[in-house]
Amino acid sequence: MSVKENGESKLPRHLPPKGARTEEQELLYDSKIPTPTHSELARTMVSKIGTGTLCTMSSEPDGYPYGSFVTFAILEGNPIFLISALAEHTKNLTVSPKSSLLVAEAGEGNPLALGRVTLIGDCSRMSDEEADSAKREFLKKHQSASFYVDFKDFYFYRLKVSSVRYIGGFGRMSWVDEQSWFEAEPDPLSPFSNDIIEHMNDDHRDAMVICCQNLSKAKDTSDAVMTGIDRYGFEMSAITTNGPRPIRIAFRNQATTSEEARSEIVSLVKYARKISDK
Repeated sequence: MSVKENGESKLPRHLPPKGARTEEQELLYDSKIPTPTHSELARTMVSKIGTGTLCTMSSEPDGYPYGSFVTFAILEGNPIFLISALAEHTKNLTVSPKSSLLVAEAGEGNPLALGRVTLIGDCSRMSDEEADSAKREFLKKHQSASFYVDFKDFYFYRLKVSSVRYIGGFGRMSWVDEQSWFEAEPDPLSPFSNDIIEHMNDDHRDAMVICCQNLSKAKDTSDAVMTGIDRYGFEMSAITTNGPRPIRIAFRNQATTSEEARSEIVSLVKYARKISDK
């Protein structure tokens, strides 16, 4: 059962795996340790991706949802689009501003296990006074749009977010309210996360095994790979006698840079090794 906090579901990041025996269903780390909220995870995901499916209310045929592939950027928490007056979705928006934007992660494996976010709200043309700030932000994300950004029949539209649906994979989903969405910030480690994960998995598997063995309940870990990292801690897949199991280890201090993350990981590994030496 989930718990609501400020209107946001606080489901654990990982749910216990299904198994025939109750001990196989036990979560092997403390689920109460600091973990990004669903609003933070959603903001982080959307900040990394610049394409999505814009759904508008079709004017012909009338009354049907119409999905179209678009590029977008985020300005003050709202997605903005540079779209042609000739596009079907633009025509639809002149009749009804009701719309949504689906943003989905790409990756290998089961696509339903990947994350996706749906932003819902009214989408309308931005004023001429707002065009300059929209242009600057959009071109930061999509430099290739520079050749048509000043075309006379292209306009900036903004979807004002009123509610958000977050799905982080199987068993991780909730509605994020408007206040939580705008108060949340993308994770500051997101730009460095892939490099950190690659480095740890290439050069420090032994250190992660020690962390799993001594800082979690996965005492029989024989191998481990890092699967995620954020300002609050990092996640691993530990190989145990019961197969791969998710493990999350919390940082002692929040990390906002790659150097701070390195320092926090080193500190935890040293602590785990001290436990081994006792």
